[in-house]
Amino acid sequence: MCLLYPNMRARKHIAVIGLCLLLAATNRFQPVSSAQNASASISDGIFNEEQAVRGAEQYRARCASCHSNDLRGNSNSPSLLGMSFMFVWEGRSLGELYDKMRREMPTDQPGSLTEQAYADVLAFILASNEFPAGAAELIADQSALDRITISSE
Repeated sequence: MCLLYPNMRARKHIAVIGLCLLLAATNRFQPVSSAQNASASISDGIFNEEQAVRGAEQYRARCASCHSNDLRGNSNSPSLLGMSFMFVWEGRSLGELYDKMRREMPTDQPGSLTEQAYADVLAFILASNEFPAGAAELIADQSALDRITISSE
C-alpha cells in the first residue's frame, strides 16, 4: 500500500484533477456554460447585410475622416482593409478589436457611439474585408466576440 495514495479511488481523483490542470494550462480545456455557444468563425456569416449597411453609415459619419472613405487609412490612421488590416488583427479576437473601437474611437470622442453602433461598424469592416454575411446580426457582447478569432482561413 502506497503512503501517498492510500487507495485506488484517491489515485483516480488525483489523475483526473491533474489532467484537468494540464489541459487548462495548455488552454485546451475551457469549461462551457449552458448559455455559452461554441466558438464561431469569422467566416460563419456572423453579421448580416442590413447591419453592415448601418455600419457603413456610422463609419462615414464617425470614422472616415481619419480612416478614409475607402478604409485604407492614411499616415496617421491604420488601414482597416485587406492585408494591412489582417497583418495587425489576424489571430486576435474580434472582441479585442470591438473593445479597442469602443475605448479609443473616434479619437476626438472615444466611446461616444452606442454599443450596437460599434458592432454595426465592425460588421461593415468585416463586410469590406469580404467576410461573408449571414442571417443574424453581430451582437454587441464582449464575451461572445472574444470567442471569435480574426482569421483569413
